[in-house]
Amino acid sequence: MNNKEEKIKLILQFLRQLKYDNTFQKLQEQSQIQLDPQNLELITQSIKNYDIIQLEQILNQYVDKETKKKCILKLLEQKYIKLLKLHNVQEAIQLLRNHITNFCSDEEQKHQYASMIYLPELKVKQEQELIDEIIQLCYKQIGLIEPNRLVTILQQQQANQILDCQFHIKLEQNYNIFKKHTCNSQLNIIKQQKNISFCEFSINGQYQALVHGLQIYLYQFDNTKNEYQQKPRKIQTGQTIAITSIIFSPCSKYIGTSSQDFTVFVYNIQTENKYRLEGHNAIVQCLNFVLCDQSIKKQKNEYDIYTISIDGWLYEWNENERKGGLKIEEKLLKLHTHQQKELMLLTSQNKISLYKLYTKYQISQTSSSNNNQNSIVDKHFNFVLILVNDTIQELYLYAIPDLQLIKVFQTTSRINASLINQFDIGWLNYNLIAAGTNKGDLLVWHIQKSSKPIESYQISEYDKEISCIKFHPTKNQLYVYLKKDSRKQLSTQQQTTEDLRTQLLQQRNQYQRQSGGMQSLLNLLQIIARQDQMNSNRQSMLQEDKESSDEDM
Repeated sequence: MNNKEEKIKLILQFLRQLKYDNTFQKLQEQSQIQLDPQNLELITQSIKNYDIIQLEQILNQYVDKETKKKCILKLLEQKYIKLLKLHNVQEAIQLLRNHITNFCSDEEQKHQYASMIYLPELKVKQEQELIDEIIQLCYKQIGLIEPNRLVTILQQQQANQILDCQFHIKLEQNYNIFKKHTCNSQLNIIKQQKNISFCEFSINGQYQALVHGLQIYLYQFDNTKNEYQQKPRKIQTGQTIAITSIIFSPCSKYIGTSSQDFTVFVYNIQTENKYRLEGHNAIVQCLNFVLCDQSIKKQKNEYDIYTISIDGWLYEWNENERKGGLKIEEKLLKLHTHQQKELMLLTSQNKISLYKLYTKYQISQTSSSNNNQNSIVDKHFNFVLILVNDTIQELYLYAIPDLQLIKVFQTTSRINASLINQFDIGWLNYNLIAAGTNKGDLLVWHIQKSSKPIESYQISEYDKEISCIKFHPTKNQLYVYLKKDSRKQLSTQQQTTEDLRTQLLQQRNQYQRQSGGMQSLLNLLQIIARQDQMNSNRQSMLQEDKESSDEDM
């Protein structure tokens, strides 16, 4: 059968199944390709009526002896089971002796049929299921196209929606295969200019948390206005150095932050109670909320909190009590968990490791680049995306759980900028990946398409750095934050030190001291200046928190 004939028979079969009889006859006459629908109808009718004699007569015209035996045996088997379910045991035994044994040559299968009499649970196949199974055995010899072929073609065509439209979210039931797909589900980019370091949404989208300095600005969604409230709740973390991560608990009741001051801060949104976790001896990179292991009783809180620090330690806490610790590896970056799959994924500067959530048993591990910068997982915990800062900056996509590299996403040649450490995978439309640059470019990739961006946007007119990006969990929205101009100047003490250093450099030739004396003095002043800078930065952060920094927000 050539390709043209196959296509025409496929269309004829489709028209016949949907009872377009006039169109069917016309196409059959014009193409001069016969489908023989009359005998096809007789085959279907004989299966419905369990008419073995008629089915055998029709099949004798089309199929070989072996195929005919298989088809009739399927029909007899269902009739036999039906009689047993109706408790017509005598009639079922006669059918087994007089007919089934004639079409079944396998002795072991005959014994299985006989033992069915004593089985209480027997299932009769649906009518259409039985018809499909029998036609499937002989479709080629009857002159039909495989019954599933049409379904497969329609499914493939429907799946092309994803490739036709870059921002498409899900397949539609009424997708038209004869017209080019158009979609109104465009990605809504919400650009804001605020000096924030992190943006995070609760899973249900009810809360949005922004980190500015050492404070959390918590916005609640107003259902009546269909937008987030203008006035946020201001939460003091009490942490003294920069925040490194922020996360909501799965129930959206708690919010937590980790910090460079070796601590973790946890806040109860409902009761406004808060506490701090202290015990790490290095910068805490990340934290995560994990439902308590039900086998362990007397827990203070329904969640355990897992924290990792840059020196390679994983700690487990329940409220502010540390339950245990495990040394993983140096230079840990991120911790990701999935409650339903009971998986925990850890990324470090040069490795990706997958563990069982509660037992900490290692499932798989892979070595990657020595310059991993950050990582994020998708909604279903099927992929982990890692920013690699090697010869060029790229995003590496690995499959979970085998941790195989499946795709590398690159920037465009016209983008002469560095990717920021924060990037995101779409939560509603999980085909999309977004990342920003330090010169105000926003890049969007499609996982199933090219390794190059499908769209690039110039968000900032003045090459301002994108500080943070985040997909909304329930809407087709992407929040992009640009840095505002810094209003902070050097402190008077720091400025005085810098002026003194400059003056000494200009007048160094006037000093006749022992060798190295001036250099030692300059080195001392540099240390003082550096210490003043660190103190100034810390005081600046604390001062911002006291003054609320509402202007920047």
